[in-house]
Amino acid sequence: MASNLGPRAQRIYNVLRERIIEGTQPEGSKLPSHTRLAEEFGVAPMTVRQVLVRLEEEGLIIIDHGRGTFVHHQQSPTVLIVDDHDLSRTILRSHVTHGGFRVVEAVSPEQGLAALEEDSSIALVLSDVRMPTPKEGVDFIRLVRRRWPTLPLAAVTGFPDDLAELHGTPECPILVLTKPCRLGQIEEVLRLAIGARLSGRAVGPR
Repeated sequence: MASNLGPRAQRIYNVLRERIIEGTQPEGSKLPSHTRLAEEFGVAPMTVRQVLVRLEEEGLIIIDHGRGTFVHHQQSPTVLIVDDHDLSRTILRSHVTHGGFRVVEAVSPEQGLAALEEDSSIALVLSDVRMPTPKEGVDFIRLVRRRWPTLPLAAVTGFPDDLAELHGTPECPILVLTKPCRLGQIEEVLRLAIGARLSGRAVGPR
């Protein structure tokens, strides 16, 4: 299961991920050593290792012990997880990465909207509803459904009745999953929501 990154590690993760996604660090290129990266960002080598493990879990790099770390950018769809609870995000991240997809996390509706505006590879949104109250989650879902009407969105909540005001409207989520979610449920959502975009790629454990 992927661990949560601390503030310093998260900052480094964001920078390295952006370099890879935007092509500044191209496919097949070798990343600087742990020591060099630690010096560049002013952190301990252990912090860099945590970041590289996360990037490897997402399929963005390959750590070849004895040779170094290489960019392995796969153009696969990204799943945006929007949830203000650390444990819920961790569980969802584990399930989604197990299915072979990259993940972007947001801890608030505001961060979720920013991610959607900046990352065109997002092909599915998994959104909590109570963030921290139902109003924030419902407003977020309504806005996403209006601005990106073709983007699949699944609500992940322990309180399905919170979505009552969206029932029968175009903004209602296409899927509603009740917490706690199981791996099989998330894999089914991946198949239903974005499986057709994979050009024959199987959804399941890598």
